[in-house]
Amino acid sequence: MHLSIDRSVGNKGLNQYADVKLIQTLLNCYYSKFSPIKPLQLDGRCGVVTINAILSFQRDVIKLMNPDGRVDPNGATFRALTKNYKVIDQEKIAAHQKNYMTWDKLIHSIFPIVNSPLIYRIDNLSDYQVTYKSNIKASAKIVSEYSKKVIKMALKDSGMPHAVITSTIRTPKEQASIMYRNAKINYQKQFDLYGFVGEEVLKVYKKNSTSEKSTVIDLMTAKIEEYLKNNKRTSKHCVTPEVYKTLNIIDIGLNSTRTASGKEFNQDKFTKALTFLVKNGYIEKFIDETKKSNVCWHIEIIPNKKTIQ
Repeated sequence: MHLSIDRSVGNKGLNQYADVKLIQTLLNCYYSKFSPIKPLQLDGRCGVVTINAILSFQRDVIKLMNPDGRVDPNGATFRALTKNYKVIDQEKIAAHQKNYMTWDKLIHSIFPIVNSPLIYRIDNLSDYQVTYKSNIKASAKIVSEYSKKVIKMALKDSGMPHAVITSTIRTPKEQASIMYRNAKINYQKQFDLYGFVGEEVLKVYKKNSTSEKSTVIDLMTAKIEEYLKNNKRTSKHCVTPEVYKTLNIIDIGLNSTRTASGKEFNQDKFTKALTFLVKNGYIEKFIDETKKSNVCWHIEIIPNKKTIQ
């Protein structure tokens, strides 16, 4: 079970009883460590005092340019309130919703572990897994540890335990083989997925589609290599290991991640978490390809661009 609110809390929020009590508890946990501010009354009612506490947290802790006194599910303020709790602490907090723990016990048993409220901490990410799909070769398992930590940040924000990397770096022949396979399934869908260079490679497939598979793949590989000599890529995945080290190109498989995460899988929340990390500079580029033939989340990360403690 992971920490969450169902509806918005605070100024002009829906302010459901359980959601308000959870936000009040989180604010009290934070301020009990860092401020002499009088604890909020845990009454599940969102009045002026609670809204002012939210405004104070937004203004003084996460430095929002336009604090609004409101906490939205999976929003910036909710992330900031929860990101300094380990999974075991999140489970304790969430337990109140199932009546496993009283609020009086809860407020005394949970304390945030905070160095800087503006920096993600590694110890929060240790309970999350990022693995490679079994068919990825050892030579392609070169995603940086930094990039894996960024993915774990998205997992934590979405309440999912596991992400599976289904594609990283590709050789020209591997790229040609993938394009051949997908073109055979649906040529037009594959054609629409690529830019000019990919279209030219797929035209080679179409022109020679009646030939032996190995012959067609070799011809497609040659076309990919021809363009690479002029620094034109068929796919961003198709680069040298040296180039890959400067920009990690990663596909996270929808179905593989769904299987690995089980009942805690949440496609929408994971997509929103990746989008949030783009806005905050941890991910350079994000393309939601879960409804395309790739069936994945495509992300691009510059290793060590931002601090992760």
